[in-house]
Amino acid sequence: MEIEFTKSALHDLKSLPKNIQKRVISVLFRIRNNPRKYSKKLVGTEFYRIRIGDYRIIIQTDDKIYVLRIAHRKNIYKFF
Repeated sequence: MEIEFTKSALHDLKSLPKNIQKRVISVLFRIRNNPRKYSKKLVGTEFYRIRIGDYRIIIQTDDKIYVLRIAHRKNIYKFF
C-alpha cells in the first residue's frame, strides 16, 4: 500500500526527536502491506492507532494508508 501524510502529520513528524522520526518511518514501512494487523481501531471512529513507545500514529486505511497525526500519547487523543 502507498503511504500518504497529511500536512498536520508531516508537521508532527518534523517536530519529533530524530530517533522517534526514524522509528515512525521504519514502522510505517514495515506495516504498509497489512496495516490493520499491527494497529488497533479507535472506538467510535474509522481511524486506527499504532503504538511506538510513548508515541502514537493515527491512520486511516482505504486503498492507501493515510497518516493523520503523530504525537505523544498524552496529547494525541484530543484530536480525535
